[in-house]
Amino acid sequence: MGRRRLYCRHVADDKKDEYNVGAVRDLYHGMAPEYADRFGAELRARDSDTAFLDTALARLPEGPVLDVGCGPAQVSGYLLSRGRAAIGIDIAPGMLAAAARMVPAARLIAGDLLALPLRPASCAGAIASYSLHHLPRPMLELALASVRSVLKPGGVLIVITHGGAGEEWLDRPEGRVVVTKYSPAELGGRLRDAGLIPEVTSTRLPRTGEYPADKIRISARRPE
Repeated sequence: MGRRRLYCRHVADDKKDEYNVGAVRDLYHGMAPEYADRFGAELRARDSDTAFLDTALARLPEGPVLDVGCGPAQVSGYLLSRGRAAIGIDIAPGMLAAAARMVPAARLIAGDLLALPLRPASCAGAIASYSLHHLPRPMLELALASVRSVLKPGGVLIVITHGGAGEEWLDRPEGRVVVTKYSPAELGGRLRDAGLIPEVTSTRLPRTGEYPADKIRISARRPE
């Protein structure tokens, strides 16, 4: 989620660092129909991320792949087309409704990535495609630990997110939200700190209509 440009007022310095999960949920619930129309078929585009995903998801153990912050479930649809079982999780009811309409074969769960309602070591892989950037930087450690806990030994986490540095705090009608940006080196280091081994990293330029930052794509494996 979160690739379109968010037109908002910047937050005053004394109001930063206030993570508001309700604001993120309400933001994406409200934009779900537009978001699904805009990005629901993106992985069928000629310059999509599927080549990276195919490489990064090689040599997975048996089991489902978690679509973290699934939105309209375009990643789940890609996984199903590759013969993988998909579990989509999202906090926004509108996004889950769009996902059920667009990818009816996906298993969908309402939940928070910081406390995934899944058994430990139950997933062969996880794809966090534009679902980590609304967490303040200090909360990334908790998010990565949460996802790592549901990965099987040898399972792979793929992160696709906005490149850059720092945090951009924005004041939306729904509440304050943040866009956190990472360099490939920082993100790789954070994955290693979480007990995952980075394997494949690449970047691409933003497409028309996306948030104006390079897109960082990195995969990391849980040791066996």
